[in-house]
Amino acid sequence: MLTSNRFICQNPLYLTLPDPPPFTTAGLTEVFDSYWQDQVDRQLAAAAVSGTQTLLRACRPSVSRPDPILYLPIGRSARSRLVRWRLGRFTNMREECPCTTGEFISRDHFLTCRALDHTLFDALPPAPPGIHRIDHALNCLPDKASAGPPYFWSALLLLLHAIDCLVHPLAVIPPDPDPGSLWFSAH
Repeated sequence: MLTSNRFICQNPLYLTLPDPPPFTTAGLTEVFDSYWQDQVDRQLAAAAVSGTQTLLRACRPSVSRPDPILYLPIGRSARSRLVRWRLGRFTNMREECPCTTGEFISRDHFLTCRALDHTLFDALPPAPPGIHRIDHALNCLPDKASAGPPYFWSALLLLLHAIDCLVHPLAVIPPDPDPGSLWFSAH
């Protein structure tokens, strides 16, 4: 028992507890959320300076709420594309892009790929330096479906469908009947 107390007392999360510690669930939740948010903020700051950790820089800045792509009213195939983009599982980095530029498929290549309709990118909100435009658009999604879809919602879904078709040239990927219609009709 004495050994486990020693480990607990050295735990960084335990060390952030105020004295006396909160005795309510809400008080503990606030301390824990603050701790984890601080951890993410420090990692994001380090990633911004170093220019590494692309997927970390793509994350939503808040850790206390789930990513809205998990519960916004959209179809299964569209949600799959959003989740795959967020997780970095959309692209096969070892394949050459079918746009005939000789470049390999990558998240950054899509920004200049001739095979994609760039009016769809133009419809997305401008991203700050160091953040991919699609990641920024995902981060701009509202936290609640009741807020209604953002102006770029249909363009984002069409763009991800086009990217899905581009990275899977042999697959027959049916278009979504009306991108974003579930959210527009729910609102």
